[in-house]
Amino acid sequence: MALVESRWQRRVTLCALYFAQGVPWGFMLITLPSYLAYHYQVGDNEIGNLKAIILIPWSFKLIWAPIMDSFTIRSMGRRRPWVIGSELMMALTLLGFIGLGDPSQELQFILYMYFLHNCFASLQDVCTDALAVDVLPANEQGQMNGMMWGSKLIGKGIGAWGLSHVLNVGGLGACVGIQVLLLLAVMLVPLFVLERDGERRFPWSFGEAAQKVAIPSTNPWKVFKRVIKAFSLTTTFCFIFFALTKLIASGINEVMTNTLYTQHLNPRWTDLEFSTASGLYATFPIILGAILGGFLADRFGRRIIIIIGFGGYGVASLIYATYPNLWNESWFSMSYILSYETLSAVGAVGFLSMSMRISWTTAAATVFTTYMTLSNISHVVGNKMAASVRGWFIDPEYGELSNLISYELAFWFVGITSIAPLFLLFFVKPKEVDKARLLESV
Repeated sequence: MALVESRWQRRVTLCALYFAQGVPWGFMLITLPSYLAYHYQVGDNEIGNLKAIILIPWSFKLIWAPIMDSFTIRSMGRRRPWVIGSELMMALTLLGFIGLGDPSQELQFILYMYFLHNCFASLQDVCTDALAVDVLPANEQGQMNGMMWGSKLIGKGIGAWGLSHVLNVGGLGACVGIQVLLLLAVMLVPLFVLERDGERRFPWSFGEAAQKVAIPSTNPWKVFKRVIKAFSLTTTFCFIFFALTKLIASGINEVMTNTLYTQHLNPRWTDLEFSTASGLYATFPIILGAILGGFLADRFGRRIIIIIGFGGYGVASLIYATYPNLWNESWFSMSYILSYETLSAVGAVGFLSMSMRISWTTAAATVFTTYMTLSNISHVVGNKMAASVRGWFIDPEYGELSNLISYELAFWFVGITSIAPLFLLFFVKPKEVDKARLLESV
């Protein structure tokens, strides 16, 4: 039995690989920035840079995808060699954090290590998504996207909540050791699970490429022309602009909440409290939202789920901005974290499912990856904008009061910026892609 014949193997493999992305993601996105913000009073600009540098290498997915579509060790499977190699490099690049001294004095080095690790994390993501496109039947895509995203969020929760305690007790080296062991353990799954029967398990094993079902490799120029063709439709063209704008608000919000909660609320949250809220308390509703979002996307349509997720995110931000007098109430600020984390998961699952649904031509993996890359770019833009957006509203003469007012107005900006791109979805019509796909096959 192999992935194309076994539903449970598809589920275990794809979920394990997304889990492997989530653990370092939670540590880098939440644990370490919160630790620096609380203990060293690191500001919006530095926190924004740390969060943005995680995502910048994910724009390389546009480079990885056509290379991966063109070259592989076919006898081991079309995607599997890339998955194994990228997973190994993800583990090895974390070793650069071992022996690091005071992290507040090593921000530049941390940026370099974040960047290097996420180059291979982005490659692993491309490989996993391409594998999913290859082996998942259409009727499994929505539900499986929910399960994959939920697995990544479980990993993120462990990386955020679990490793925040390890960081405060055992230091950075202990955090790195745990992550490396987890990544190597997950690597065993694709190492022993084949894509198709008859393929090689290892380079030295017996086996051959499954020529009957594998798509022949081609050169990158032909892949590029097929991608341009895929984006020639109104549906795919509008979805490009949606992907470029949908996470700007999210990127701004995650930087602002990090510094607001740990530096300006009264009493201010500790890094452990913030990581616990984002990594532990939010995990169950996020997973529920991701799985439910995938199920509802299959049942009621992907577009409505995207609107519910990202539209609800925007509404939550507007409500939070409307009641700054309640920010110091832990239940209110906790509710905001839980709501935006859950709603963003619902929207992300809808986006993943829609991206897969409207990826077409024989370069479908590259088309899908393009949507993911543009989405990450919008997230980076939001991270980088966070300090500037708050800066628009700060008047130094009013001190701390001006700081709080700047957060209030910035949350209004987040809400509006989250809702506005949703109007592009009314031009996204999957049936247009189906028609084009049918004409191509004639």
